[in-house]
Amino acid sequence: MKLSIIFVNWKTPELTKNAIASVYKETAGFDFEVIVVDNNSGDGSVEMIKKEFPQVTLIANNDNRGFGKANNQGLKIAKGDYLMFLNTDVIVLDGALNKLVSYLDQRQDVMMVGPRLLNKDLTFQHSCRRVLPNPINSFFHLFGLTKIFKNNKHVNEYKQYASDPEITGPTQALSGAAMMFRKQVYTEIGGFDEEFFMYGEDLDFSKRVFDKGWKTVYVSGAKIIHFGGQSSGKRRIKSLINFYDAMWIYYKKHFKYNILVNLAVWLGIQFRMAVALSMNIFK
Repeated sequence: MKLSIIFVNWKTPELTKNAIASVYKETAGFDFEVIVVDNNSGDGSVEMIKKEFPQVTLIANNDNRGFGKANNQGLKIAKGDYLMFLNTDVIVLDGALNKLVSYLDQRQDVMMVGPRLLNKDLTFQHSCRRVLPNPINSFFHLFGLTKIFKNNKHVNEYKQYASDPEITGPTQALSGAAMMFRKQVYTEIGGFDEEFFMYGEDLDFSKRVFDKGWKTVYVSGAKIIHFGGQSSGKRRIKSLINFYDAMWIYYKKHFKYNILVNLAVWLGIQFRMAVALSMNIFK
């Protein structure tokens, strides 16, 4: 089998239905399977998938195991030569998965590829093609300097706002909303780090690919609409906490600085989380 596509569903039945339908509509010419892991949605999602897509392999959890752990469940049973994480809040356009598969088929030196992610209005979603985070570029991003200095490549390093999205080429990190990789990647480095409940696991995965010396490529011609935040929006406060917790988990795992730098980073994350939580509560 050429490709295994893994979805994790949590309380997004209509979006999931549309996402799966778009995969079957826009993907042809090779054997593929769709695996859906439901994190105890309890909203009719499981029944809908069984009725609408009987060909889908369904795993129904009895609790919410988080994004990373649920995706790993799908990886364990996946049969494809290529594996793909795909969010439920997407619409695949114009044979996008075929284009990603073709890219891997034609370039044996590339281990992982990601599509051009688009917002609902078809504008470019910068999170699909990033430089791996470090304390400096994360500071610029978290404290809004990227919005002030939009054309400064140094300040905008993390999400590469000043780079042309039309250009296909190497990148350091992809979005977990849509990332395809060879099975060798999973065999050698494993799946998502399950310490991340939600957020950050895609950056950590990309970092482990990068550290192996493997090439990751952003493929501009493969286009997928990503609505974003559809599951997390149902648990907004908890999601914000998960988001900032993931930053600290990522930092501790991949950076080794002295205690003063560590304290400064931790305080910065806590301050930014407090501001985000306050804005969410009082907006």
